[in-house]
Amino acid sequence: MPDKIELLGIGLTVFSPIFATLSYILLSNIPLTALGIGLTVLGLTILLTPQHPVPKETVQTFIRSSCENLETLLEATGAFMKATYFPSNGKVYAYIPVTREQNIVMEDVVKNVGNLISKSGRSLGLIIVPPASELLKNSVGEGAGYDAVASEILVEASEVVESVKVVESDSTIVLEIFRPRVDINFSRFRTVMGSLPTSIAAQAAAIKYSKPVQVLDESFEGNRIISRLKVLEWTGTPYT
Repeated sequence: MPDKIELLGIGLTVFSPIFATLSYILLSNIPLTALGIGLTVLGLTILLTPQHPVPKETVQTFIRSSCENLETLLEATGAFMKATYFPSNGKVYAYIPVTREQNIVMEDVVKNVGNLISKSGRSLGLIIVPPASELLKNSVGEGAGYDAVASEILVEASEVVESVKVVESDSTIVLEIFRPRVDINFSRFRTVMGSLPTSIAAQAAAIKYSKPVQVLDESFEGNRIISRLKVLEWTGTPYT
């Protein structure tokens, strides 16, 4: 039976996305929407952090439920371009463009951390804390290579996949992810954030290299996900 912490995670994961979506669609209230998104991420982090043995199917059910509501929120805001993950003060955030014209550079995006909306000229986007961001605080050891970091966060800390292999070439990272245990099948979420394992891997890369990171593409081959990440410069604009 889930303990109090797990029940809290379940409650936040189920109800916070609904709260955020209604706040945005019905009330057009940005602060309440931001609160709902933050509570959703907190709930997901609690569920993804192993504390006591919890049936895998139960965790997956609540994660999928939360992602379904996040999918609704992304659709409500019209987001369709790729998110860019970036670090700030030891945490990872995701910048999600909501307008086609993106002339804002990432070093200006990071200045807007703490606000849900980032705006510069005609560039408009959301800044959110993505799922599993909190897990990265204790998973990136000093001196550890990215392959070790990716394995720690994906396999050990979150138990999202069975194993992962990493190949790095200049600013491109290729991941071969084996047997995902937790993933979502919502097209908008995947288009913007990437699959859940790839999203978490991109967050880990952003923390490891202290630079913005974007998911270039993914392919799904049976029980494998092949993902390509791009490490960006702070003076660059978000890829679309």
